[in-house]
Amino acid sequence: MDGRLLNRALRAAAEARGLVVREGSVERLELAGGAAQGVTVSGQTIGAGAVAIAGGAWSDAFARQLGVAIPVAPQRGQIVHLGLGGTDTSHWPMVNAFHHHYLVAWPDSRVVAGATRETGSGFVPRTTAAGVREVLDEALRVAPGLARAEIREIRVGLRPLTVDTLPVLGPVPDVRGVFLNTGHGPTGLTLGPLSGRIVADQMLGKPVTTDVTAFAIRRFGAHAGARDPRDG
Repeated sequence: MDGRLLNRALRAAAEARGLVVREGSVERLELAGGAAQGVTVSGQTIGAGAVAIAGGAWSDAFARQLGVAIPVAPQRGQIVHLGLGGTDTSHWPMVNAFHHHYLVAWPDSRVVAGATRETGSGFVPRTTAAGVREVLDEALRVAPGLARAEIREIRVGLRPLTVDTLPVLGPVPDVRGVFLNTGHGPTGLTLGPLSGRIVADQMLGKPVTTDVTAFAIRRFGAHAGARDPRDG
């Protein structure tokens, strides 16, 4: 699955159904009386009766304001796109080898090799010599014929990883109208659409048939600290 194509397709479909996109930094949640009132984005307050925090590795930025622990931290991942000009790779299999690495073939004579899982990387989305070497070493160990491939592109990103490697889904305790959808780690592309559907249904008060209690924020125990007194 091409994540960039999927993202564009989802956005286009949503905008055709009335989605309004605002680009900017969410500075804070607007809360009053223990309930969501909206968000402040780049100095502008946008009212809303329900808010979803889907901030990836940055989701913990709202933990103190909500008075809960959101133990999501960045895990850097590096992948390498290899080109085999003139080779029909459209029917090549996907390979899952050891060490969480994989090879995924695409129809355009391309093979994607990934990926590092650099826990403790911090918010530094950069490629590194060690990371690229790790990916290429594992790819060539499994498929030595790829040694003649060209390097078309190297990508890097920050996965939102929780301390127990499970996502965080559902409402925030004691704060009405605030929901979490984060912490998917390396499975966000595949699980994200389903998680989004479930959390959206929760926000709209619709029945949810999938049991997601195992992913509730309550599993992390004690609150992170006192709530900001300005939050009401």
